[in-house]
Amino acid sequence: MTGTTLTRLRGSVRAAWQIVRGVVGETAYETYLEHHRTHHPGRTPMSEREFWKAHIDKQDTNPGSRCC
Repeated sequence: MTGTTLTRLRGSVRAAWQIVRGVVGETAYETYLEHHRTHHPGRTPMSEREFWKAHIDKQDTNPGSRCC
């Protein structure tokens, strides 16, 4: 493989990994932090632990179309 091909392959793998992270919800906290910085400047965001507890509690209260 040439350097250019390897660079493209690495970029493709990184992009695919980010898609997978989004699908499984792993990026939810990062998305929350971005939203918080934009819409609530000067306020302290929840810690990651607090965020996931609130997230799970919300899903348990309002499961919507979740399968389980």
